[in-house]
Amino acid sequence: MESFFRTHAYLVEHLKAPVRRDLMDEINWKDRMIGIKGARGVGKTTFLLQYAKEHFSPYDHSCLYINTNNFYVQNVGITEFAGEFYHSGGKVLLIDQVFKQPDWSAQLRECYERYPGLKIVFTGSPVMRLKEENPELNGIVKSYNLRGFSFREFLNLTTGLQLPSYTLDKIISNHKQIATEIFAKVNPREYFQAYLHHGFYPFFLDKANYSENLLKNMNMMIEVDILLVKQIELKYLAKIKQLFYMLTTSGSSVPNVSRHKNLE
Repeated sequence: MESFFRTHAYLVEHLKAPVRRDLMDEINWKDRMIGIKGARGVGKTTFLLQYAKEHFSPYDHSCLYINTNNFYVQNVGITEFAGEFYHSGGKVLLIDQVFKQPDWSAQLRECYERYPGLKIVFTGSPVMRLKEENPELNGIVKSYNLRGFSFREFLNLTTGLQLPSYTLDKIISNHKQIATEIFAKVNPREYFQAYLHHGFYPFFLDKANYSENLLKNMNMMIEVDILLVKQIELKYLAKIKQLFYMLTTSGSSVPNVSRHKNLE
């Protein structure tokens, strides 16, 4: 367990989170079982670590981040690992990529019933239907979606501003004043095309080839998230990618599968 605490402390101390996500204030952190879904690359891992950094010291052993890719976690399972953590004084367990563990939903239910003083926050793929496909979690999990950067978040990150968010009612009733205040600080139109091109995914900050990273991200979503979570046979991988290509090139028309022999 000590090696997990050391890894947790290192990750929290070296965390680079340039934007505080709005979802952080929308979640009811008093709930004992919280699921956070989101597309690969939108910042779910960073989000978990940011929560840990805001609420706990890096060396506070009552909070722990783990990734289910870890071989030890894969071997003992979520329930047993959570029990070790809980009985050593653990209170908040942050589990990344929970779907990599077989029978993960049943194990989470078991944790909920066995360890009443333990809060579990886990991340998963957007293709997961937490409650519909996992009845074990009905009544115990609160599910949230973490999306990519909004245009406002991208603006704040790019300009260094702290533009606040507004409810739809405030925008409708006070849009002239809001627009005047924003344009006094920045002209959003100057940044909108850049946002459309590369502003949604946080990895544009890596200063690498964005298009190449986006392609890798899409392939990981298809090969891991869709095939693994939905248990689709590997032989259909090429057809799924061909279908995505058809969707991106068909414009407003409906893709015609009969014209593509490779999909038959």
